[in-house]
Amino acid sequence: MSRCGTQAWKRFVYLSVVLLTVLGVQSLAELAGRWAAPALAVVAAFAAVTVLGTAQIVAHGAMPGPDRLSDSTVPVARRLSSPGPCLLVTGYEPEVGWYSGCDAVTFAQYRRMHVPEGTEVSLLLFERGRLQPGEAGLKELIGGRETLVRTIPTSGSVGAATVITLR
Repeated sequence: MSRCGTQAWKRFVYLSVVLLTVLGVQSLAELAGRWAAPALAVVAAFAAVTVLGTAQIVAHGAMPGPDRLSDSTVPVARRLSSPGPCLLVTGYEPEVGWYSGCDAVTFAQYRRMHVPEGTEVSLLLFERGRLQPGEAGLKELIGGRETLVRTIPTSGSVGAATVITLR
């Protein structure tokens, strides 16, 4: 669980959404009668606080995690770009594919696919990565082929990358 209070944030947003969706602003104004103007001012204030609170959570609470992840994946992906056809197999396929210019798939997808001839295939593992095969799974993916193994240090949250390029 995040220390930034994302669980509490959901409660605050929930109240605003329920008030505006179930009751509706117009219904709230009608129910308030002669107090409609002050009631709408309170609703507007709640909406403003919700927007400001959401912006703070996104800027300071929710974004550092993805930013720290990108500090690992983006530099590695950029170093793995290739002038020819390439395929990166990783647990971080959208971001790695985008920044490398290579096709990218998960380890599970790679097990089921046929790789076109002449495509450079690299298995990308991180020290603290997700959705990565164990030793036996890795041996199966390599399938007895020759490999070039290199480590790329990073400052990100998932640590250094080990790149296994199949020959």
